[in-house]
Amino acid sequence: MNEDAAREDIAFIRRNIEQGREAAGTWSADILVWGVAIAAAYVGTYARIRGLWTVNPPWLWVACIALPWLYSLRRVWLRVAGVRSSLACSPVATTLWSLWLGCGITLSILGLTAIAVGARNDWWMSPVVAGVVGLCFFVSSSLCNLAWMRWVAVAWWAGSLALVVWRGAESLLLMAALMLVLFALPGIVLMRRRSLAGAA
Repeated sequence: MNEDAAREDIAFIRRNIEQGREAAGTWSADILVWGVAIAAAYVGTYARIRGLWTVNPPWLWVACIALPWLYSLRRVWLRVAGVRSSLACSPVATTLWSLWLGCGITLSILGLTAIAVGARNDWWMSPVVAGVVGLCFFVSSSLCNLAWMRWVAVAWWAGSLALVVWRGAESLLLMAALMLVLFALPGIVLMRRRSLAGAA
């Protein structure tokens, strides 16, 4: 009886891990889109500060936040339209989705509020973003049982510390690099794993 219960528990854990990995693979394109869009906003802001172009950074940021949200919420729009999603609504997938959604809403509210009030000294935003993204990767690594994501989280936290210390205009380029290397690139890795798993 105990052996049967142990086997059922192990099977349950394996199913949850597989569902977590499937969910991470499904949302890998979202990670890529967000990473590229936010990196572009940081580079655009740096270019404006250095006088390399004339686009107003607040408008650039609004676009680089709104467009990825439209992309990421496409499944919600389809569900509202009555189209069923192929993604399984397992507890792990729901938890993973809720984690990233909640953090995305939090960071979007902070960023857009800073823009709306015309915050002049908003150096704190980049370290906060780096810390929160590190948290998301750390929790996701446990939900998906992907150890490499823990190292991505550690790198984000190291980046957060560096951004607290380094507050110059060049810190915008550091944050853009973090978004490309530690956000967009993991999205590509997850997409690649998903395509390999589908081919197997």
